[in-house]
Amino acid sequence: MRYKEFKPFYVCECMNIFVESTLHEDQSVAGKNLRLLLFADCDRRCPGCCNKDWDLDALPVVKSFKGFREVILTGGEPMLNPNLVKHIASQVRHENPAARIIVYTAKTDNPQALVDVLRLVDGVTITFHKQKDVATFNVFNEMLKQSGISGKSLRLNVFKGIKLNGVDTTGWKLQPEMVWIKDCPLPKNEVFMRYSPAAA
Repeated sequence: MRYKEFKPFYVCECMNIFVESTLHEDQSVAGKNLRLLLFADCDRRCPGCCNKDWDLDALPVVKSFKGFREVILTGGEPMLNPNLVKHIASQVRHENPAARIIVYTAKTDNPQALVDVLRLVDGVTITFHKQKDVATFNVFNEMLKQSGISGKSLRLNVFKGIKLNGVDTTGWKLQPEMVWIKDCPLPKNEVFMRYSPAAA
């Protein structure tokens, strides 16, 4: 599944990944975006998530971050392991200082950890899947405002039916009324790979 009328993101872009994301050594990644599956673990069971429909172990393992224009850290739920997110962000910065690093997450219930991650990356895309996500986001958002962090890409994606009463979206690019739709093609300029500690 992917999200209607919005650039596909998170872990929901799996259709044709074996065609579009399998890279041979002689293929250039220059200018492409890397969607990097850190791990498949997630604390949600989203009905439209494509991860359950694909063999994620069959994704090619990333061996280098050089040449990519943007590196998107996804899962599963990346913020189940914020230390790994920070480790990989630092590795990307070392290998490819020019690359933008974006984290996709739905988990804001550890606000300090997410603020710490945001200091190391260029932006975050947060998704509200359920109404209860609003309360934890508000705590994170207040902490973010007090952190002094600025100049980051901040995207907030909200599934249909979730009310934003009391949510301060100042500084956030908002995509409301999202729904699951069929099929999960990757954008043409993206490749989908997975992280493996053995290859790091």
